[in-house]
Amino acid sequence: MLTDELITKLITEEKIIGEPPKKDFKEENQHLRNDFQLTSSDGVRRYSVFMRKHIEFMENFSIGLMYHSEEGTSYNLFRCNGNHGEVVVDILNPVPHFGYHTHKITAELLESNINDPKQSELTKEYASFEQAMNYFCRYVNIKDADKYFPNINQINMFE
Repeated sequence: MLTDELITKLITEEKIIGEPPKKDFKEENQHLRNDFQLTSSDGVRRYSVFMRKHIEFMENFSIGLMYHSEEGTSYNLFRCNGNHGEVVVDILNPVPHFGYHTHKITAELLESNINDPKQSELTKEYASFEQAMNYFCRYVNIKDADKYFPNINQINMFE
């Protein structure tokens, strides 16, 4: 079972892109979708990244990191989300999703057989998909991101 310390290590260890994203996003259920594969820099661990952008509402997006264990289990470790309103799973306990926010899985959630990081944390690190992609690649430590995302380190003159 994954501990909180191991989860943090998996999220932040150095990674390289093994299978790059497709050139164009694919349209799927009112979203644009693209994925790519990562390996740890030592080649031992496998990860995948999913990217989703709503076709009409550009502030509604998700970029997430999945870890694929040697045993064949996949874990949704971390994701960056845009502003996509409020999600009500429990009417007495709505989860705020207004504003730009991140989600990180915890050992406690995994022990309860919940593989979707429910708890969200507001962030001021990004305010667009492009900024979130830059932040995500730095946060999850993708060393060769600039090879596949040429504008990722471009400074926005409005920042």
